[in-house]
Amino acid sequence: MEKKQKIIQVYAVVICIVAVITFLISVTSIVSAYLDKNDPLHAWRTEINLSSFENFKMDALRSTQKDQAYIPDDTTILKMFNDAKSNKINNVIHRSNNTIIVSAIIIVISIILLLTQWLLIRQIGRAV
Repeated sequence: MEKKQKIIQVYAVVICIVAVITFLISVTSIVSAYLDKNDPLHAWRTEINLSSFENFKMDALRSTQKDQAYIPDDTTILKMFNDAKSNKINNVIHRSNNTIIVSAIIIVISIILLLTQWLLIRQIGRAV
């Protein structure tokens, strides 16, 4: 019977360690998502430079010169810039919200697992 209790105790300790590691990883994900959400234009690297209209315009003109295609005027490029910028901001905010919600749920689950396994360890410790 004592061997069975030791196995249960080791199992509970392993679950506690996994829960703590999961908790730490999820907290890191939440912090990262929060920082990305506060500065969405610098959140992820893209091949399009959205730091300013002039940089975007130079990239757009460079790409059209290779193809010798239609070269858009400034108002069209400005509309393209605003659309690309709002699209990136919306994507980053959506991904950040998704990460925050999923990580928060994982944190709650890991806390529940940690507490239940910790109580199991204590209960087995008292029985021995």
